[in-house]
Amino acid sequence: MSASRWFSFASEALSSLLFPRFCSFCESVGSDPHALLCDSCAHELQWIGHRTCEKCGRPLPGRSSEPLLICGGCLTRPPAYDKARYAVLYSERVRQATIRFKYYGALHLGRALSHIMATAFFRHFDPGEVDVIVPVPIHRRRLVSRGYNQTVVLGERLAAEIGMPLDRFSLVKKRDTPPQVGLTKRERMTNVRGSFAVPDSGAVRGKNVLLIDDVATTGSTVEEASKTVLRAGAARVCVLVLSFRSGPDVAIVGTPVLDER
Repeated sequence: MSASRWFSFASEALSSLLFPRFCSFCESVGSDPHALLCDSCAHELQWIGHRTCEKCGRPLPGRSSEPLLICGGCLTRPPAYDKARYAVLYSERVRQATIRFKYYGALHLGRALSHIMATAFFRHFDPGEVDVIVPVPIHRRRLVSRGYNQTVVLGERLAAEIGMPLDRFSLVKKRDTPPQVGLTKRERMTNVRGSFAVPDSGAVRGKNVLLIDDVATTGSTVEEASKTVLRAGAARVCVLVLSFRSGPDVAIVGTPVLDER
């Protein structure tokens, strides 16, 4: 071993000893000094595989690997966006991490959560098909109360990781809607209808927009936000969501390495 490689190895070993890497989710000490999650939490991530609706990105039942599958909902009522994709299922550990990140100020979790989104981005999108990232906004009243928009935090890290500009101002929430939790799909659509706005249409006109959010169930929020951005003149809207609240019959793929290298 050369002197330089020995020094690098020794420095990393000493750094790991003095400053051990803790798992972002469960806060246990991990064995890999570069890993953002411990092996247990990483293997519990349920990545959404390729058997999804080509349009809305929701997992489809069965095990077939047929391409270009369209769900019944998108056949009868196609969404406004070009395509949506989800990174992982809303499993218990993802749920706990998201709640802590979203409501309890655990902003350090944004590092791991945004890396999960970046992994999904490179799996499902060609960087050339996106011009700008636009996070789903929250109303200013909620922003003042919480102190931050969790989706903007995710967007900042995601933009840095995939090398894409972030536009956090063009899409705004003009009406403070009640939480979507517990509502039916029809109620969710009614709840968010007309709640978004693009004050300056020139900011998105002609652009290919990647709309991002943290959690989705029926997709009503990203659908309404997509309609708003498209009405403002965007050329195309795609959607990337961190996690999907799902049923038991889903298609998942293997767990990729989740680290910061």
